[in-house]
Amino acid sequence: MPKKSYCQHCGLARALDVVGERWSLLIVRNLLLGPRRYGDLMAELPGITTNLLAKRLREMTKAGLVAKREKPPPNAGTLYELTEGGASLEPAVHALGAWGGRYMGRMKAGDTANLGWGLFSLKRRYRGGLTGSLALITETRRYTMRFRGETMSVRDDDEAAVDVTIAGNSKTLREALVGGDVDAKERLTVEGDHRLLARMLRAFDSGPVQAA
Repeated sequence: MPKKSYCQHCGLARALDVVGERWSLLIVRNLLLGPRRYGDLMAELPGITTNLLAKRLREMTKAGLVAKREKPPPNAGTLYELTEGGASLEPAVHALGAWGGRYMGRMKAGDTANLGWGLFSLKRRYRGGLTGSLALITETRRYTMRFRGETMSVRDDDEAAVDVTIAGNSKTLREALVGGDVDAKERLTVEGDHRLLARMLRAFDSGPVQAA
């Protein structure tokens, strides 16, 4: 139990004891897309300080939500990834994201957008019925979306073969695939099954772009 506790015999209170601190659930959201280096998390969480990120990762590791893993050469380094317990927070993160969507409105000055957050939000907008896979190639990352009937996954550590590959900058990909901008789609490079891609683009409920 953390030093600061609500001291209430209630599941919600216990959950907030563990993940109710500022930034904790946003760290979970980012790690649900795949393991991250410390520097990746710093870059993807604008506004957090290095001391606070280190503190949150220590707390979440102690709580059994996050684990550290050493990546071998040639790209050696320490990776942070969710444990089974941490990954089990995904339904709660989606539910909070859907609830928070009503407060988003238009982007304001100083707001940050991220392709990964948008793709993650598509998981709860997916209507089901597809089988296939799609890779999105950006300036720095490759995201893989896999559809298996009623389920969909989004990861950026999946290098396996896919049915369709789309390349473009992060902003254009987000506008096209998450925001439904028809003009943005024309600025992308597509290789593979175009008919499957067209079906994928129609497989999501409409609505505002949501970040988590």
